[in-house]
Amino acid sequence: MNNFVATGSRDKKIRIFECKTGRCVLTLAGHDNWVTDLMFHANGKYLISTADDKSVRIWDLQLGRCYRKIYNAHDHFISCFDMKGKIAITGSVDTSAKIWACRLSLIHI
Repeated sequence: MNNFVATGSRDKKIRIFECKTGRCVLTLAGHDNWVTDLMFHANGKYLISTADDKSVRIWDLQLGRCYRKIYNAHDHFISCFDMKGKIAITGSVDTSAKIWACRLSLIHI
């Protein structure tokens, strides 16, 4: 995904831009509040997003739609996300962190 950059914003939308041209190639909508963090999956087929709606979403970039939603992943706004291999972590403004096992869908451990 080095050729693309993803942005999330207060308008609840995610936009993916082609770096070479600056052209928006995909807009994803579905979050119910501000998008707070984004990360491309290592295989380049998915984008993971978090938002102030307390959800984590996995987006299928080829289909341009949400593949999986995890509602109420935290009790408060999710502020950050990171993933290394098959482990992911989310952090919330309530000062909690959760570790997830990744199997194309996140499973809390």
